[in-house]
Amino acid sequence: MMFRGKKGCNKDMDNNNQRNTEEVTPIVVPAYSEERKKGFIQKMKIKKQEKKKRKEESRGKKEKVLRQTPYILPFLQIHEDYILMKEGCMDILQIESKDLYSRNDEDLKVLLLSNVKLYRSYYDNLKIITMNFPSNTEPQKAYWNKKREQMDDPLRLQFIDRKLFELDFLEKERTNKEFFLFIYADNENQLAERKKQVIRNMQQSFPLKELSVVKKQDIIFLLNNQNSKL
Repeated sequence: MMFRGKKGCNKDMDNNNQRNTEEVTPIVVPAYSEERKKGFIQKMKIKKQEKKKRKEESRGKKEKVLRQTPYILPFLQIHEDYILMKEGCMDILQIESKDLYSRNDEDLKVLLLSNVKLYRSYYDNLKIITMNFPSNTEPQKAYWNKKREQMDDPLRLQFIDRKLFELDFLEKERTNKEFFLFIYADNENQLAERKKQVIRNMQQSFPLKELSVVKKQDIIFLLNNQNSKL
């Protein structure tokens, strides 16, 4: 074992005394003057005022329709028998769909050949579009509401209320897939002739039904606003 002598101890004590006698420099934090404080507060007030002003201006602005919208859409007016466009006219007919899964092969062949007749005889432009529309159960609800007014039996009233609840649920949560045929022409007379031809050729396969002005407006609205609902 080795022992440190007196000289080593004296050196350590001298070093400690030297460290203790060193001056410690204090950390000086610069103090803000009153003028600098006032300037900072004034800047914050100005920023808040500008932010408030921008909010008020954004609220006061009216929503404007882009000027290019009427130039993009080809429709001008909707009439009962036709839709006037910038170039020519058109009309929309609804296709009465049929359940193809419940039919046998012979019936499917008859429907297919009857539909082929249209494409062989009609050479002008047409378009078939599929869209989802909300379910309309107003006739069924009117029937059950009338029955409810005439009913006194509590069990039957409970059954009718259940039916009305189901019809309301169908209107809110379910949609019907509907098919439409778009026909185009250069003028009204030409459009009327083409409509007669199409209706005659599809009478045996998928009959066509004319639509009201409101229904045509809904179709055009959904076509140009696909993220909206009626």
